[in-house]
Amino acid sequence: MTVLLPFIVNAGLNFVLGLLVALFLGPEAFGLYAIGAAIVVLVNTALLDWLRLSVVRFYSARSRERDPGIRATLDLLFAGVGLSLCALLAAALVAGVETGLPMTLLAVAVAGGVGSGWFDFHGAVARARFLDAAYARLVLVRGSAALLLMVGGAWWTGNPVVVLFGGVLSTVVSVLAVRRRLADGGGGFAAARAELARGFARYGLPLVAGNAVYSLIPLLNRAVLAERFGFAEAGYFSLASDIGLRLFPVFASMLEILLLREVIRLDETRGRAAAHRRIARNMVTVLAVILPVALGFWLALPAFERVFVPASFRGHFADYMVLLLPGFAAIALFQAAVYPVFLLDRRTLVASFAALAGLAVNLAIGFVWPGSATPETIAIAQSAAFVTGFAVTAVMALRLLPVWPSLREIGCVVLAAAVMALAVWPLRDSLPSLPELLLQLALGATIYAGVILACDVGRWRSGLKLRWLARRARRR
Repeated sequence: MTVLLPFIVNAGLNFVLGLLVALFLGPEAFGLYAIGAAIVVLVNTALLDWLRLSVVRFYSARSRERDPGIRATLDLLFAGVGLSLCALLAAALVAGVETGLPMTLLAVAVAGGVGSGWFDFHGAVARARFLDAAYARLVLVRGSAALLLMVGGAWWTGNPVVVLFGGVLSTVVSVLAVRRRLADGGGGFAAARAELARGFARYGLPLVAGNAVYSLIPLLNRAVLAERFGFAEAGYFSLASDIGLRLFPVFASMLEILLLREVIRLDETRGRAAAHRRIARNMVTVLAVILPVALGFWLALPAFERVFVPASFRGHFADYMVLLLPGFAAIALFQAAVYPVFLLDRRTLVASFAALAGLAVNLAIGFVWPGSATPETIAIAQSAAFVTGFAVTAVMALRLLPVWPSLREIGCVVLAAAVMALAVWPLRDSLPSLPELLLQLALGATIYAGVILACDVGRWRSGLKLRWLARRARRR
């Protein structure tokens, strides 16, 4: 529960953060901010995320004692990549390279990418060593500081650069708050080894190449919308995109942390076959969480927009969100359900091919297809790109797995979601906004959980019954 709570709180903070920044910046300034935020994600993903993935796969409390060179090599690689990136940025600033964006925005966005990678790296270290309290502190300090500094900067100045800089500061503060707890005493950089660095690169870079392409797609689409239709239209699109890309990956990361570390532990203690069986069971669990979240978001979208979305974004937000939701669900399913197959078997090149297929779909629909010069088509293109990447990797993952997830349980999840939709749909636009939203959430969650437990998906009903019987026996 200690590792789960920060994700729940962080999801709420991210949700509030995005809406408040949009409220104080307005559509046009938010469009410029969103392009900078997409650069932050791209820099982190393309240049630093392979080190986080290497921590997840190769570093643990056990390996920390057995081979201190693993952490030393990872630390040295991060320092080298981060300093090299800062040097390249400084050279570009001195040379006066023209990017079409304010240079201050670009500089802060690149710094934000390095800071975000630093945060993710230390978060992976904490999770790998099961330091749940340290991880909770890292996440909560960053979320609280970001809410204060970024929203405060948006309210005080209305300047996207100030808002992005607030994000950089919040990241630095959060890592410094736990850095001593997460440090290793294995001899520092002197223990680093070249063969380990090459192994990390061979493992992580193919996955990062795929993730970088996925990060490039939203940046490309926002830039095109800004160029063709203005920063305000890019802002409308970006608010819906940012809310989805904040919330759904948070759900996926939460599931990944809870489920993947058990897979790694099984692989170390009971062998690869046991780990594969757990991954197959986990796929049903992930679907049982992501499907009702996506469907419920769509069902409650009118009330959600009226309650939470700033007035200047209403109408545009819902129109874009409807088109983008399938892609958000696909990204979450890919990250939490399919990704572990390739992480475990170290067949990471598949993710790159899938991402390139998604990029090709995005370009074909958004820029080549007849009549593609509309904002709505750009949203369809992004959603289709993410769905394509998920479909390609899902097919490959099922080919690699010796055991498939239970088709019966998948059918029960789909049935539960359908029953939930039939119950909630009549409530749309039937009540004042807040009561309608609360009733939709309560009714939908109750009906969905009831069907899931009735079908005993994941043996959750059996598990609850056993816990109740055990507690009853202890009372006697």
